[in-house]
Parts: sequence; C-alpha cells; structure tokens
Amino acid sequence: MDVTGWAEMAHEELLAAVADAQLARNAIDARMLAAVAELESRGLAPEHGYRDTADMLQSVQRVPVAVARARVRAARAVVPERSLLGEELPAELPSTALGLAAAEISFEHVRVIQQTIAALPAHLEADHRKPLERDLAELGRTLDPEALRRAGKHALALLDPDGPRPRDGAPARTRLRFMPRGEGFEARGWFDRESAAVVRTALSPLSELVPEHGPGECEETGCEHLPGERRPDPRSIAEREGDALVELCRRMLDSGALPIDGGARPQVTVTIPLTELRGSGAGLLSFGDGTLASAIKAEDARRWACDAAIVPIVLGSRGEPLDVGRRSRLVTPALRRALEQRDGGCAQPGCSIPAQWTAAHHIEHWSKGGSTCLENLVLLCPRHHRLVHRGEWTIMMEDGLPVFHPPWWAGGRPSRNLLHRPDLIGRVDEPALPSRGERALALLD
Repeated sequence: MDVTGWAEMAHEELLAAVADAQLARNAIDARMLAAVAELESRGLAPEHGYRDTADMLQSVQRVPVAVARARVRAARAVVPERSLLGEELPAELPSTALGLAAAEISFEHVRVIQQTIAALPAHLEADHRKPLERDLAELGRTLDPEALRRAGKHALALLDPDGPRPRDGAPARTRLRFMPRGEGFEARGWFDRESAAVVRTALSPLSELVPEHGPGECEETGCEHLPGERRPDPRSIAEREGDALVELCRRMLDSGALPIDGGARPQVTVTIPLTELRGSGAGLLSFGDGTLASAIKAEDARRWACDAAIVPIVLGSRGEPLDVGRRSRLVTPALRRALEQRDGGCAQPGCSIPAQWTAAHHIEHWSKGGSTCLENLVLLCPRHHRLVHRGEWTIMMEDGLPVFHPPWWAGGRPSRNLLHRPDLIGRVDEPALPSRGERALALLD
C-alpha cells in the first residue's frame, strides 16, 4: 500500500480517499462474512480441533471471542444459504444483506440491526419484522452504528410500549439432567433460589475472570494494549461457569471426600483395546451410575490418560476381564510440582488458565512409548489439551521449555507462553517469520 502521496493530495482528493477507504472496508466486511459463512457451512472448525467456528476465528484472526461470535452470527444472517436441491435461499436479513453487498453499510451496522430485530417481541414479528429490518437497513446507509442503535431502540419502544410480558408457571422442584448431544452432553435443569445460591456460591471463586495478559506481557504483533493493561478473559459467562462446574467436580473427586461407591472412590471408566488406543479406534465410556455406556474416540482416551489414575485390565478375545492390575499414578506429586514451577499454567501461547486448572500432557504419547519425565510433559488446560491432541500443533522442548509450533495454515511463528513466566520475557529467542500484516499486504498487492 502506497502511503507516500497523501501530503501532495488536494483537500477534496484526501476527503474522497478517506470515504473510499471506508467503502473498501465495508466491502472487506462483506467478503469476510461470506468466508465465515462458508467455514460454517463446511464445518471445518471441529476438523481442526476447535469447538466451533467462533473459536477458530478467535485463534486465526486474533480477535476477542465476543467479536468472533458476532462475526459468525452476522454471517448466518446476511449470507444466503442453499437448500438440499442447491437452490439459493434468501438471507435471514435480506435488506441488510443488500446494503452490505453494496458496501453501503458495515459489519457494525449489521450487528446493530441483528440486535434490534432480536429484541422485537415474538407477538410482533409477523407484522413488523420485515418492515423494521428494511427500514433499519435503509437508515444504516446514512447513520453511524450508534445513531442507528438509538433509532432502533426508539422504534421498538413505539412498537411495544408495554415492554416484555411476565413469565408464569415456573417449575417448583430442583432438577438436573444430562442428555447426549453429538459428541458431548447437554445439561438442563432448574434450581429454586436457595439451591441456586448454594451452587453459584460454590462456582463463584472458580469462575472469576482471568485476564489474558498481565502488565507488559502482551507480545502479539500489533498488540494495542499498553504496559500495565490487562486484556479481558475471552470466555463468556456461560463458559466460565461451565469450566468452574467441571473443576469443582474434579477437585471433589480428587479430595477423596465423596462416599465410597462399590469399595472404590467414584471413577470414570474407559474400556478400549490397546491396539485401538494406539491407533484411531473407539472405546466405551462408563460413568458408573447405571447409565448406558457411550462411545468415545481413542484420541480422547489418550488425552484423559495423560494425567489420570490408570488401572490396566487384561481382556479376553470376547472382551471378558481376565486380570486386573494395580492403579498407578502417571505423574507423581513431585513431578507435578516441578511442572507447575516450570510452566506456571497452561503452556499454550496466549492462554492464561492457571496451573490448578490444567492436566499434564505427554508430548510423546505414553501409549506410543513416551516417558513420564519433565522433558516429555507440559501443562495444558482442557481446551488446549483437546486442540493439541488433534495433532496439528507440534510441541518441542528447547532449552528446557516447551515451544509450540502452529499448523501451517495458521501462519504463526513458533512461540512460548510467557504469561505465567514474566521472568523470561526478553530472554527467549524465537524464529523470525513474516508477520500476518506482511502476509496480508503481499496478498493485496
């Protein structure tokens, strides 16, 4: 991009250049949302170890998780889908899609229109959704996003002056159910106020916000945060409370304070043939509560085995148990303390999860002969443990510290996580590779 000619421009030319730059940015927004919609349509995120498309965008585009989610929602709303017969279906927000395609509104305008339409009461949607969306898209061509937001609020107030209607018939009994959903489980429940207070009080200390960066620790290329600033925890409230619930249960299981169940502490059992554990087969997951066993992937079994109590059981040709071995702890308490001293927390670059929420991962999998020693172990949080077990990230030890090599398509450089080790900042030499900005400029030329 040539930036040397601005000083010689006439006033009118400079103003036109600024306006054209915004039009170009709007066009890039449209192109980005189209690409995001295609990512979502192909379902690429799980194939590369990410929870969903938003999780992938947060990593690849290096944007806050809220922005990543907003981009996915916007893409779903303004990019037409195709039916099973290949016919193009209208976009959820058709007038907004036309304005964005013409580069007359921006991604920020799309977000405002989405939020306004979402706030429209259900009993008004049939008569007012389409004209409201049409008028908001037209207003967006002349208003900035904040002015458009105010206009939308005013329109909603006129359409529904009485506000939301109260909800009746709330259930009266505390309940919680886990239902299989795809590769996981969905939890549904209801708690009365007293029970909810007990649960939320227990979760509160484990669901606190954990900043991504401490003072002076932001080392990302183009980081806009000043020394002393902290970037907010990228997890949503629901994600933090979900992590807190799992961590609370994990600590309770480790404490030994739960009642004895059949002569042993409560445990999760995974049954899988050794050949499949070393390959890509599947095993059976049993919770020990009488519910049906469910299948899990061998890669998940390997991930759990990184930091677990292992009970080897020899099975016959028909799967019958022939011999049960002793439980052995793969990572000793002393080795765990050494890991916490070295890594400080999750060692994945950019992750701020503290050590108590991590598991010890074998760099060379124990199922493939990897040894349980400090040089072959690294601390990883549950999210990045899953990501690493996908096999696209490579971890190598250099100077006694783990270095993470990203997949080729991510375009990043090998790096360490120094968030937990500020004493190492400025003392680590890393390969110098072209920055993302340089790559982007090369693509535009």
